[in-house]
Amino acid sequence: MANSKTLIIYFSRTGRTRRLALRLAQLLDADIEEIECRRYRLGLFGWWRFLRAGFNSIKGNLPRIGQLRHTPADYDLVVLGTPIWTSYPCLPMRALLDARPDMPGRIAGFLTYGGQSEPDKAFDMMAEMLGQPIKHRLAIMTEDGKLPDMDAKAARFADILESEA
Repeated sequence: MANSKTLIIYFSRTGRTRRLALRLAQLLDADIEEIECRRYRLGLFGWWRFLRAGFNSIKGNLPRIGQLRHTPADYDLVVLGTPIWTSYPCLPMRALLDARPDMPGRIAGFLTYGGQSEPDKAFDMMAEMLGQPIKHRLAIMTEDGKLPDMDAKAARFADILESEA
């Protein structure tokens, strides 16, 4: 973006949301920050953590997350990225939004999901938690663990965000 500073903040458990975040950061020449959350990492107890994430998502049990290195209010645009867990944004993203960080007036969002959930419900929850709309939204449904047409969809999304800078 020519004169606009952009920050992408995301959480990824399996790497799919991370791939999309990295691609958007490249396209938008954006700073990027991953939400740190030990509770839901993959590893030896990955399957247990997956089940725990679903249960906690339904109950709204928010985890502890790490401190952000970047200050969102210092940017013109913040792009929030999250997988959908049980119809909602993932718990680490919800924990971030629950902390009410100062955000700029322009917020965009992207979601990755498996197809069981409606993306608008997750976007609407994020907007409600933020107290401001998420005007531009990108949702990519995974197929066999892959993000089909990710590059083309990310490029179109980046073009839209740049055109309104």
